Order: sequence, then structure tokens, then C-alpha cells
Amino acid sequence: MLGRGGFIAATILLIVFGVLADVAPVRASSTVAGPYYDTKVLSAELVKASDALDQIAIDLPDDVSVRDVLLLALNIYYEARGEGVSGKAAVAHVTLNRMKDGRWPGTLTGVIFQPGQFSWTRKPGKIEDPEALKASVMVAAKALMGTLRDRTGGALYFHAARLGDPDWTQGLTRVAQIGAHTFYAD
Repeated sequence: MLGRGGFIAATILLIVFGVLADVAPVRASSTVAGPYYDTKVLSAELVKASDALDQIAIDLPDDVSVRDVLLLALNIYYEARGEGVSGKAAVAHVTLNRMKDGRWPGTLTGVIFQPGQFSWTRKPGKIEDPEALKASVMVAAKALMGTLRDRTGGALYFHAARLGDPDWTQGLTRVAQIGAHTFYAD
């Protein structure tokens, strides 16, 4: 029988290799940078997210996996770590809205690691703000349990507001400004 530490380590290994198995490889001729595949860094970040989940007293229902909470939490952390709860929740909802939309993969792994979508998947990063990570884990769990209202108006896209109006937003409808991000729908 595995002890608590062994269970967590085994879970992290399954998550990392399960995540990478779910991601379609990018062809060498692709002009878009592929997903960030450094398993050592991803493992370390997932361990930190798992530790944050352990610190939060929350019971996940059977239909919400620890793997999904950790992946969504990392996406929230890297995309909105400086945001308050509403900004973090908005990023979570865009991720989940994409998962429900037929134009994106139907899994969190597929949505998060789709090439060119979330910059943190292409660049190494370190978790340097444990409190922001803990908040990201809490928001991820609540979003996956369906207890957070989607204040983005069903947005499928967002960018940092400081960027102005990037060319890719032409033809999209601006639906919300939440924290430091602007949100769009088709």
C-alpha cells in the first residue's frame, strides 16, 4: 500500500504522462510553437499544485478529477496569477467554454495544450507565488464543480488589456473586461 507521499508521487507521474499522451504532437513544419514538453518542469509544477490542493479543505465530487483540477489550476495560475478571484474565474471559464465548443478539443488537456493558445505551455516557468497558486487551485475546483457563475458572457477568447486590440480580435465581440483581461465571443 502506498503512503500519502507515494500516492501523490504516483498520481503526479500518471498525470504528467497522461497529459503528454493526450497532446497531439506538432509537426516539425508547423509555424506555431508546440506544447512545452519538459516533463521535469511540468512534474514539479504539478507537485506544487497538488500540495496546494492538499492545503485546501475541499471534497471533490466523483465527476471532478484531481488531474483536471491541477491542470486547470496551472492554466489559471500562469494566465492570471496577479488577478483576483474574479479574474482567475474568468480565465477558468474561457478554458471550460472552449472545452464545450466543438471547435476545440473536448478535454481540458486538449484545450490547454492546443498549440498557440496559452503561452505558458510553450515557455518554462516556475511557480513563485504559493498564495496565487492556492487561489488558482480553489477557483479551478469550484469552476469544475459548477459553483462559479460565468461572468464572461460565454467568452472563448481573452488577452491582456494592456495589449489594446490585437488583430486577431477583429470580427469578435468584446463581451467583458475583468481585471487586467479583455474577453471576447464570436
